[in-house]
Amino acid sequence: MTAPNSVVEPIEKSWQRLDTMVESLGPNGLTVTGADGWAVKDHLVHLAAWEHSLIALLEGADRRAAMGVAGQPEDTDSINAAVWSLHQSKTPEKALAYFHDTHAVLMKLLGKMSDADLQLSYNHYQANDPRNAVDDRPVRDWVAGNTYEHYAEHTEWIDQVVKDSSPAR
Repeated sequence: MTAPNSVVEPIEKSWQRLDTMVESLGPNGLTVTGADGWAVKDHLVHLAAWEHSLIALLEGADRRAAMGVAGQPEDTDSINAAVWSLHQSKTPEKALAYFHDTHAVLMKLLGKMSDADLQLSYNHYQANDPRNAVDDRPVRDWVAGNTYEHYAEHTEWIDQVVKDSSPAR
């Protein structure tokens, strides 16, 4: 089957690497916590929340509201802290389900989009909350940043958290 656009393949490749690692940890492995206080499950919820933000972007909806943190300042650190606070009590199983379910919704949406759709600007999709006109890059940049680039970043962090927690350190 041919992908509808050129972002599906790198998303699925990076997602598969991350998901395989996560599945190998099992529920107990999702509770392993790094020095920053984030458990593996927190990384998964964080990724899912940013996927919700991307879904909202593509649907012209409020991105922070989609993440469950409406009213938070727009800076990334504030949003990340609010997402962590909102979801930190989730069980590993619920965090994993949120991670998988959100990804499925995103991929269904992206599966309906063409490369031409992804070349449209951020402001095309977010007419009610536009970015500065000098930074009106194609929405493809946000897709990459909130999917395969983001997965790769957290795959490395999760791998490090697991290594650091290993008794064979």
